[in-house]
Amino acid sequence: MTVSISPADVAGIVQVAATVFSILLMLVVGWLVYLMVRPSRRDRAARKVREADPAEAEQLWRIVDLMERRLEVLERALSARLEDRRERDFLLADEGRDSGRKE
Repeated sequence: MTVSISPADVAGIVQVAATVFSILLMLVVGWLVYLMVRPSRRDRAARKVREADPAEAEQLWRIVDLMERRLEVLERALSARLEDRRERDFLLADEGRDSGRKE
């Protein structure tokens, strides 16, 4: 009994082995990265025990309120800008100019 392997079979075996090896290597690298960036158990336990300072909580709420006001201003500015852009596009269409849109 003789076993013959063609070069195409060898190339297929090498390709499968390379695919399996690269998948395993990616898993090992991902696991190592996870081990390097995860917080230590002491840090996780210390975070759970820590109570919020009332002064710090008040300051955080002021920051949240400020961010909400800024977001409202930004939303108004963007909506006004969008309306201006629509009007400009209509004016350009009336004048027969290309508005830059592709239809």
